[in-house]
Amino acid sequence: MNPLGRTLTGAAVSLLTTIALVHSGGAADQSAANGALLRQYFADINAHDVASLKDVIAENYVQRDTGQGTGLAGMQAAYQRYFAMFPDFRMTLEDSVITGDKIVARFQITATHDHPVQLGANAPVFPPTGKQLAWEGISIWRVANGKFVEHWGVDDLLGAAQQMRSQPPGQGK
Repeated sequence: MNPLGRTLTGAAVSLLTTIALVHSGGAADQSAANGALLRQYFADINAHDVASLKDVIAENYVQRDTGQGTGLAGMQAAYQRYFAMFPDFRMTLEDSVITGDKIVARFQITATHDHPVQLGANAPVFPPTGKQLAWEGISIWRVANGKFVEHWGVDDLLGAAQQMRSQPPGQGK
């Protein structure tokens, strides 16, 4: 290879190495930022601080689940309903995977069933039982500009409903 070819090849390799380092550093930075976003979301929910959700959920948030509101205002209203039904509502992050602009989280929700609960518009109302409930869920969020902008999720509402069923007379809780 002639000297000019060696120089151009060396420059190209150097440029590609620099691009790879910058790209991998950016991915690590984005993962760290998204991890912090997820932790802040759980902290805000557990503090029952719906006003602080503006720091983690975008105004134009798209909620792909039914029964929850769309946009920041819709999600704030949904959480206000949850906190009214379950004053000790708590979410515990069990596991998460963060890659690119996506966050996948597995969590457990705990709450005491001391208020009437209706899990959907046409669902039955479960009278208070006083039981400590626990159910799990998995969520996927898309992140843009440091906030959640889109969400898909599933919660074990059947498991929650089974826990809230009243026991027949003469049987324990």
